[in-house]
Amino acid sequence: MQDFFLLLAVLGAFYFILLRPVIQQQKLRRRDISRLGIGDEVLTTGGFYAIVRDIRTQERGPLELTLEAAPGVLLRATAEAIARVTMPYEAPIGGEGKTGQR
Repeated sequence: MQDFFLLLAVLGAFYFILLRPVIQQQKLRRRDISRLGIGDEVLTTGGFYAIVRDIRTQERGPLELTLEAAPGVLLRATAEAIARVTMPYEAPIGGEGKTGQR
């Protein structure tokens, strides 16, 4: 009986120490990707900051993004290349100003 409780304690510790944080991180990443919009600033898995310029969904295959790493430098990427959204786009108040400017 003691062995059973010890096994349960080890499995519980394994879940809370290793599995739960990974599951929460994956859930947060999926939420960020689903909320991704044009104009958002993102950090890529390669360590580059970029602004989302276009989002294309396809019947088959991954979500395709066009990222602007620098003025005039456009990159094609998949959603898996996004590590996190660093700054969601906020439209300028009053409608004046350049689109995509922060």
